[in-house]
Amino acid sequence: MSKTSLGCAVLAFLLLWPATVLGHDNPSNPFARLESTSADVTYEGTLICFRCDVSPSPENLARCEQEGHAPLFRRADGHIHKLTGSTNSITAKLASDELHGKKVRIKGIYYAETNHVLVEEVILLER
Repeated sequence: MSKTSLGCAVLAFLLLWPATVLGHDNPSNPFARLESTSADVTYEGTLICFRCDVSPSPENLARCEQEGHAPLFRRADGHIHKLTGSTNSITAKLASDELHGKKVRIKGIYYAETNHVLVEEVILLER
């Protein structure tokens, strides 16, 4: 049997095999199809920087001075999210020295698959 024939036979077998046998109905199975899940969220926490706070080094500190911060968001329960601004002005605000290390409220869309929040609004809670 040629490699092509064997490959086609295996593919046909897998496509025709019941989903429960392959584990597609088991969420812990790495072969299960992920459903796209997102939700509107409002969180309060602290803006931190991947480079300055998580992985500080002279090179990273210099890069933050030059390019702005790589924003992360730490909630009160310790959960950390990566942030992306929905507009250029929000992206710039999240990367600014003004908000670095400050308590803020963010509103946006949380994507469970990637643990990202697409930030639509950021509000400084302390001065």
